[in-house]
Amino acid sequence: MKRFITILLAVLTAVSLAACAKKAPEGEKKPNDSGNVGIANPWIDCDTLVDAAKLAGFDVTVPGKFEGYPNKVYQAVEKSMIQVLYFDGDPAAETSSMIMVRKGTGSDDISGDYNDYPEKGSVNVNGVDVSIKGKDGLIFNAVWTWEGYSFAINADKGITKEALTAAIEEMLTVAG
Repeated sequence: MKRFITILLAVLTAVSLAACAKKAPEGEKKPNDSGNVGIANPWIDCDTLVDAAKLAGFDVTVPGKFEGYPNKVYQAVEKSMIQVLYFDGDPAAETSSMIMVRKGTGSDDISGDYNDYPEKGSVNVNGVDVSIKGKDGLIFNAVWTWEGYSFAINADKGITKEALTAAIEEMLTVAG
């Protein structure tokens, strides 16, 4: 009986210490915690492209539209990047497909697309070399640099070379 009481007291002490342990604020890692902590989302939703440009610290010209993708969402990372997301349906619906257009500072690949596509190549649009990746004759990822900025276009369902070229021409004609 004495042994049972000793074990019971030890368990109760351990439980009470665990209950009183100081918790780290939400999203913050405790000093000796080896668990994974998610990275904060740096994207800030903006009402307009002008608002996104103010936040990023530079302007961008994006395609006015992609056929079949009528809904747009503007986002920016402060002093770093702008993206416009074109959706074929409700942006909040998980079933909507998306085309993403990004512009960022520097010359790194800012596409965020790390898939390995079977078709790779390049296309020259108004004197700018664009690296393209895709499959089944469609382009899913395009990246290029121009005038000190990086650009990317990603398409969930892929787009034709003609649609990509028209979008980039529109961006290069007006941007600067």
